[in-house]
Amino acid sequence: MSSNRKAPKRTAATSVRNLNYATSPLLASKTPPWRSRFVVALVGLAFLVLVGRAVYIQIIGTDFYQQQGDKRYGHVIEVPASRGRILDRNGQVLATSVPVPSIWAIPKDFAADVQQRKALAGLLPMKPTELDQRREGARHFAWPKRPGDAELWTQVKALGVKGVHQLGEYRRKYPEGESAAHVVGFTNIEEKGQEGIELAFQDELQGRHGSRAVLKDRLGRVIEDGSEQVDPVNGRDIRLSIDSKVQFFAYQRVRDAVAEHGAKAGSVVVLDVISGEVLALANYPSYDPGNRRKLSGEQLRNRALTDTFEPGSTMKPLVAAWALETKRVRSDTVINTAPRSLVVGP
Repeated sequence: MSSNRKAPKRTAATSVRNLNYATSPLLASKTPPWRSRFVVALVGLAFLVLVGRAVYIQIIGTDFYQQQGDKRYGHVIEVPASRGRILDRNGQVLATSVPVPSIWAIPKDFAADVQQRKALAGLLPMKPTELDQRREGARHFAWPKRPGDAELWTQVKALGVKGVHQLGEYRRKYPEGESAAHVVGFTNIEEKGQEGIELAFQDELQGRHGSRAVLKDRLGRVIEDGSEQVDPVNGRDIRLSIDSKVQFFAYQRVRDAVAEHGAKAGSVVVLDVISGEVLALANYPSYDPGNRRKLSGEQLRNRALTDTFEPGSTMKPLVAAWALETKRVRSDTVINTAPRSLVVGP
């Protein structure tokens, strides 16, 4: 009789149990004791190296690594002092500083597509190639626009260009413009006096900048203020003897006189005859201290102070007045100078 019994199925677990690992040449070979000890020693040595490195970084060399971290993320930001104002005798502002945002960039972080680059160059304004040149000339810092203005920064920020930031600075304003240019003078982009009162009283007007310690991330954003801070000391205001109204009319008259007579240039100085104070000093041609892009030497020259001329007969009233005041002559005294010569002194 034939049997219909089926052979029992061999499960995976049964197959694993039935394997004879000793038949494998690799597993059957005996491992020398020194090899396992060597591996354990290597693991232990690596652990000791890691522990030693951690001890060196955290305890022994902590000052060095702290300094390196501060160099990368710790910064001291200059807090600019506001430059002092220049005022006329009545307190009218002739020169003052107003806060403006300057636009700066981190060239290595700069990222913009073609449309963003074109739009940014148009706002600055400059050609895209010029924008690229400014970025390529430095790795960590560049000035795309300095100084700027609040409206410009709003438009630039809206573009969403990575690596472009703004820095608060001051910009010099001259309300009287051309009329008081040769008296007030002007400053450079760093607000250092270059001409006029701005240069003559540079130390008093400049003040002293402050500083504060901050932590920045890799994008240059301030993420934490430090405890170290030095407050700025603003510059001192300078009040002049100039009367802005007299100054304006003096400039207006000399400008009209030069145009009327076809003269090359003209100057006028108005004095207080009692105190000797200068109420106005104007020259034409002049310039706008706040916009000097096309400034020429002829415009810059303060002719009332630098030019020399022969006074001629303008000295005669002074001599006559002195002679009357000292009683050497009277108002009806006649001095006959003809036909002979008049000997003066030896």
